[in-house]
Amino acid sequence: MAMYLDPELEAFLHIVHVSDMHCKGQGAVIDVATQKKVRRIVRALRRLGRSTWADQLEQRWQAGLAGHDPTAHEQMCAFLCGFANYKDYAGVETWLLDTGDLSALGDHASLRTALGWLDDYRLILDASQTLILHGNHDAWPGQFPLAASRKALVGHQAALRYLLGKSWPDTEIHTAIPHANAKLRLYAVNSTIGERWPNTLARGEVGMDPPWAKSGMPQLAQLAQRAREGLHQDGVTRDFRILALHHPVHYPPPRPTLQMSLRNDTAVADTLAQFTVHQRGMLAHLLLSGHTHATYPPHGALPSTSMGQQYPPLYEGQLQLIAGTLSQLPHRADSVTFDDVNFVPHQCQILTFFSSPNCARRGQLLMERRVVGRKLGGPYQVLPLPDDPAGIESIMWEY
Repeated sequence: MAMYLDPELEAFLHIVHVSDMHCKGQGAVIDVATQKKVRRIVRALRRLGRSTWADQLEQRWQAGLAGHDPTAHEQMCAFLCGFANYKDYAGVETWLLDTGDLSALGDHASLRTALGWLDDYRLILDASQTLILHGNHDAWPGQFPLAASRKALVGHQAALRYLLGKSWPDTEIHTAIPHANAKLRLYAVNSTIGERWPNTLARGEVGMDPPWAKSGMPQLAQLAQRAREGLHQDGVTRDFRILALHHPVHYPPPRPTLQMSLRNDTAVADTLAQFTVHQRGMLAHLLLSGHTHATYPPHGALPSTSMGQQYPPLYEGQLQLIAGTLSQLPHRADSVTFDDVNFVPHQCQILTFFSSPNCARRGQLLMERRVVGRKLGGPYQVLPLPDDPAGIESIMWEY
């Protein structure tokens, strides 16, 4: 339950945040040549007595290629139908956010499958806004990026932007915060690198977009400029800002150094904090990402307030939230790591924002998080907490 019992709290927005579907359309092409090369390398490592290296390579390869669970989409639709009809939230505006890796291989058949899923979710939720990012897997040109030419990588990413109808930083989504003059604003930037080796290692960077551009203004500089232009004329009112990107800025520890992580995470965090020079708060208070395939902070570990928290390289008063994979089939090694009762491989999150006259006067918001998950073959449901079967975690923001 929400721990702040203000009787005038009013829910005004849901963000249904999904990520890392890793769809494989029926028209997906198998990269036979590259798969054969990887198998030869694995066999050679085993002959040389390097079984641990061989296991790691094989697991990473299989995890990267794994597509979606065929039962996931129908079950997600059933869950969203129930959520959309929940009487306590009738009439609350809903946004649908996907933070990338719609596909496993980046091929258009798989991307179209994922976009079809998202369109179903949008219709069920009657979402007023839908924001779709692409991830490092979506930038694969239908094959492992290490085996692709630069021409194929650049051409595919240009086609990907056309398919999604996006340029970055994407135009913002916003809604009014009740009882206040402030707005809640959602921005998005691209963190996917178009180069062969960084994409092979699943690394990210928030810089120019498209990543191969030689001139122009970096994404965060554009974002800061837009935010400055949107500052309230009274010189006082602050907005609550959310930034969506595929790679997390705060990577759950231990942060990998040569793979998976955002390679300019410190510079991104500094830019977000430097916006406070305008005395209107951070450029982003809340960051929403995917990529790691695990909910973060872990279910049950959401802090109760935004102040006093440290998520390096982010600054105090900022929070990184990560949604787990919505539907990718887990590698067989994952399922033996946990007891069956604890193994919930498919997850997403629903964020609900509240305001009241008291909150508005103090520059505060209440946010509830519901972590939604499913076991393989089972239904999606809000995961319960030991002290709250409804599975509701709350955080009070000061912005």
